[in-house]
Amino acid sequence: MDTHNNINVLVAEKALEILKKTIESTRFEGVWKKKDAIQITDSMKADVMAIKFSYAENDSISEITSPLKEKISRLQSALGEGWSSNFLSNSRKENKTTTKMAIGKIIFSMNTLYFLDRRLKQDNKYGVDTFVGKILSVSKASDSLLICNVDIKRAITVLTNDLSIREGDIVAVSILPPKEFYGHVSEGMFCGINGVLRIQGEVGSKAKIPIEGYKETMNMVQDFLKH
Repeated sequence: MDTHNNINVLVAEKALEILKKTIESTRFEGVWKKKDAIQITDSMKADVMAIKFSYAENDSISEITSPLKEKISRLQSALGEGWSSNFLSNSRKENKTTTKMAIGKIIFSMNTLYFLDRRLKQDNKYGVDTFVGKILSVSKASDSLLICNVDIKRAITVLTNDLSIREGDIVAVSILPPKEFYGHVSEGMFCGINGVLRIQGEVGSKAKIPIEGYKETMNMVQDFLKH
């Protein structure tokens, strides 16, 4: 496997940059071990480089990614139990959106790194996970933008300009770096061809959709890698 140019490894490498920068620069209110968290993220670069230059085949992917998984688990401990809820509840009102974005970046980055082995084994062509999601609730962010709470075996928030989305819809959702709209943080994007795709499948499983449905996902991933 050409791990050096693999899209999943390139996205993981970029995610680590974001993780490191976010942990170093964000002033979270609450009790956590920032120094330990920084040291752990610093040490992950060697692990990602080892994967990138391994040219590993499927049967050895679990072995070469295990140090990265172990450090993500240690990072969770350094951030503290219930860290995302604690950081958000402790943040000042004027800092809520900034804190939400920082939390979103950390969650995206840690999941991207932790599940790198799965995407490599699946020969994922897009660099990010795309899941079957169920719309739990829909509300308005503006006249042209909806806020959707989505179940993918964990709850995420996705903002969309497709006003046809309804509670209960089963859709394909790509997990992407968070973006802020009107004070709300979107953690992904619904896949579509002519509008959002309604699909079938078990919630939280890998979505199976036509390649055309990944067009915007691919554009977003390429933009992510460039900046």
